[in-house]
Amino acid sequence: MSRLRADLLLILVAMIWGAAFVAQKDALAHVGPFTFVAARFSISFVLVLPLAFRERRRKPIKAAAWRTPEMLLLFAVFFSAVALQQVGLVKTSVTNAGFLTGLYVVFVPVICWLIYKQKLSALVFPAAALSIFGVWLLSGGSAGTGLQINRGDLLVLLCALAFAWHITLVGRVMGLHRAPFQLSCLQYGAVALLSLLAAVVTEHPDLNNILAAGYPILYAGAVSGGIAYTLQVVAQQYTPSVDSAIIMSSEAVFAALSGALLSHERLTVPGWVGCSLIMAAILLVEFGPFFSRRRAKMKIV
Repeated sequence: MSRLRADLLLILVAMIWGAAFVAQKDALAHVGPFTFVAARFSISFVLVLPLAFRERRRKPIKAAAWRTPEMLLLFAVFFSAVALQQVGLVKTSVTNAGFLTGLYVVFVPVICWLIYKQKLSALVFPAAALSIFGVWLLSGGSAGTGLQINRGDLLVLLCALAFAWHITLVGRVMGLHRAPFQLSCLQYGAVALLSLLAAVVTEHPDLNNILAAGYPILYAGAVSGGIAYTLQVVAQQYTPSVDSAIIMSSEAVFAALSGALLSHERLTVPGWVGCSLIMAAILLVEFGPFFSRRRAKMKIV
């Protein structure tokens, strides 16, 4: 797969995730956050399982390779990310959840640099700065005002940190195994099991309520989970973690648009400017290296 195709897949992932915030919010009228997460990732697990078995026949990987500390950390981080996001949505809006989740764009470079000593492109930091400023504008920030963060916003902000670590770990694991369907299936199963345990203890799930939230659960499980998260894992074999994070931060834009179209949430003028800045950051990551190489060649000539 070419880098361009992988990047286009990541933009598609961001679109699906952005629309999923509406489904996640609507489901909370019927079920608790852990029940929702358990149900959606159970669907994702079932959908990807046949693909994982097929991949395993062609590319068998020893079970011990999936039981490393890094893999266990990936499962824990992924569960933390989706759980914090869903619990946070109880107390915040679709639009806020979208742009606050998008803050993982700044956390990924920090994790790659501090923990894994990864050398970064000089274009990453201005692109991340554009994204952060765009997120701030989406929050309603302007001169003399700040970002108003309630408990829900804070939980989603923490989920952004967890998602950043997850993106980084996915990039590292895929660099070793190149088995996206097996990894996707394992992480879906782990999150579904952990969420079910949490739901049984704290929410006492009811089948009638789960059925009432059937459509949001189906979209989040089949499309956002089974398709989008799997596409993320596939695409990250070809796009570096830092660049992937910046591209996928456009989910904040799609969440805002979905909130406006489906939940009647409205963006201010600064909010639309914020959307534009996030898209500019994506274009910088996409085309910046091309122009840098072209300029270097012109100097040599």
